[in-house]
Amino acid sequence: MATANKDQQVKHVVEGVALGVLAAGVGALTSTKMALELSFNQAWRRWSPAANFPSLRGPDPGNLFWGGLHRSAGRKWAFAAWENDRRWVRPYLRDGWSLDELDECLENFADERASVNDWREFGRLYVERFEPDEKISA
Repeated sequence: MATANKDQQVKHVVEGVALGVLAAGVGALTSTKMALELSFNQAWRRWSPAANFPSLRGPDPGNLFWGGLHRSAGRKWAFAAWENDRRWVRPYLRDGWSLDELDECLENFADERASVNDWREFGRLYVERFEPDEKISA
């Protein structure tokens, strides 16, 4: 695979996190920027495949994630995206995928940078950082 540029890496991570959050059984997270970013940063530091996305290195990769999350609904040819209704951000599957097909969707999305299990692990690490009133089950 050719080296992905910064935008491509951020897009891939935003999609992967959406899939991982859905796999963790969470259908919505608070839309509060600080909660989204800080939780991302904490999970990102604990996730070994993060090194495979060098454009998200630095002191605040959560800010890149937050920006990508807000652009994701307008992207075409994506497996997953996020919608924002001001109070909540909600991950969802695109292009005709249903939650019943989440495993297959993850298999099609995963690559040499992060496996299906890696994205599942990140989703778990990410959602566990949120307080109970900051997330809604899928």
